[in-house]
Amino acid sequence: MILLGFGVAAQERLAGARALVVGCGALGCAAVDLLARAGVGTLTLVDRDVVELTNLQRQSLYVDADARAGVPKAEAAKRRVLAIDPALRVHACMEHLSAENAEEFVRDCDVVVDGLDNYRTRYLLNDAAVKLGKPFIHAGAVAMRGTSMPVLAGVADSLGVARADAPCLRCVFPELPPAGEGETCDTAGVFGPAVAVVGAHAAGQAIKLLAGRADLLDRSFWSVDMEHNRTVRMPLAGAARAECPCCGARRFEFLEDEADGRCTVLCGRNAVQVRPAAAARIDLVRLQSRLASLGKFAITDGLLVGALEGSFELSVFPDGRAIVRGTTDLVAAQGVYDRCVGE
Repeated sequence: MILLGFGVAAQERLAGARALVVGCGALGCAAVDLLARAGVGTLTLVDRDVVELTNLQRQSLYVDADARAGVPKAEAAKRRVLAIDPALRVHACMEHLSAENAEEFVRDCDVVVDGLDNYRTRYLLNDAAVKLGKPFIHAGAVAMRGTSMPVLAGVADSLGVARADAPCLRCVFPELPPAGEGETCDTAGVFGPAVAVVGAHAAGQAIKLLAGRADLLDRSFWSVDMEHNRTVRMPLAGAARAECPCCGARRFEFLEDEADGRCTVLCGRNAVQVRPAAAARIDLVRLQSRLASLGKFAITDGLLVGALEGSFELSVFPDGRAIVRGTTDLVAAQGVYDRCVGE
């Protein structure tokens, strides 16, 4: 409140603001921690995964006990936020963000913060933010590098920004990276301090917006390289493309046809997420009984977790999703799911 240019009015705006953070991994943890400590009144945290020991190197909201219990990340993050400030309103959503629910999440927030590790879901959020007129703060990190940019295409008019100077993510990256190309956390690892720097930059952008200080935004495509100790800013002025399918033609292809299939390899986890063929609600107690002959299962924090005979571990969420650990083979994971959970 004593920070020059902010003051009591800005703090009151933050207290009444609503931020959506999608992905509570390393980037999401860094951003959520700063948003909570800044006093952002309502935080909605969306993540499909659970905490594991290897996360603790960089995912700062979690502790050893969360990993050993396999607590859902969204729930563990919520606990940490409420330990920081019990007055905050925190919604933990243990869900896979999809074309079916993206607009529902985005519609009820004032800013969207990217804590993701894959471009398809980022493009989905980009579509939803532009369509619904919400600011979207993109962030990404791998190895010792990271990037961030504000997507203001949906709110350019309200911020007094020229349309040509407010590109969306697809103006800068028109197409998804080809499968198998580029580095991932599987192939290159992640340097924790790089993630912290990128997450802090993204959180700072969101806080400026929510506090009513959009004039302080970094309106560039910003990147940091901690291996070579440099930062670069590429101006976004004039970068919006009239032919962009999203913000130009307003064809929201990722909202209309999210073609990512039922199985997704989880970055760096030796695990596959499997989604049900149709919307479902699972009776975890009943399923626990069914699986008793296949292994030892327990229900913890609203999640059914257990080890199957052999090398696979299985975590089942109430919405029918499951994480199969011990493989990155989509066919093998689908087989485990079909055998244990069914369609």
